[in-house]
Amino acid sequence: MIKLYRTMENVTEYWEFWESGAEVIVHWGTIGDKGNTKEFNLPKGTRAERLIENEMKELISGGYAPVDSESMAQVVIQYQIKGMGSAKDLNKAQELEDLMNECLGWTGLGHCDGHDIGSGTLKIFCDVVDGLTSEQVVLDALKQAGQLKGATAARRERVGPDDYVVFWPKEFTGDFDLM
Repeated sequence: MIKLYRTMENVTEYWEFWESGAEVIVHWGTIGDKGNTKEFNLPKGTRAERLIENEMKELISGGYAPVDSESMAQVVIQYQIKGMGSAKDLNKAQELEDLMNECLGWTGLGHCDGHDIGSGTLKIFCDVVDGLTSEQVVLDALKQAGQLKGATAARRERVGPDDYVVFWPKEFTGDFDLM
């Protein structure tokens, strides 16, 4: 999958491309919104890479560029568990990864980068292009999936202070710790 972004007048737009069988899927919009999707059937003998490269050239000349994952903000969703966790906790981690990939991907915000389980916590890590915009998208997805109860969600920017800012629960006090 290839993702390109551009920010103009405080609005960040995205375009992404991927191959699916004999089709190229194009998805575009404004981050935080589901956007639009179009499928292109590949003519026989046409490589998906060629079609994608041609589309990318035009977008790049219009100011779009890839975003390095090291410069993306991070969102962490954390749950308390018993000890090193159970098979049920591991299943929950996989379900949450899928949920975050779905909601962040279709809104152009980013993707889930994996999970960590053990030592009393289950953590889901996500890389996002805009931490503030991702907050409501993440909370809406967790609520709709019935996974908001017991969750603590925080974000941090990769540039500037390394502190996490908790955005759920709203009444959170104290320090957010990844341990």
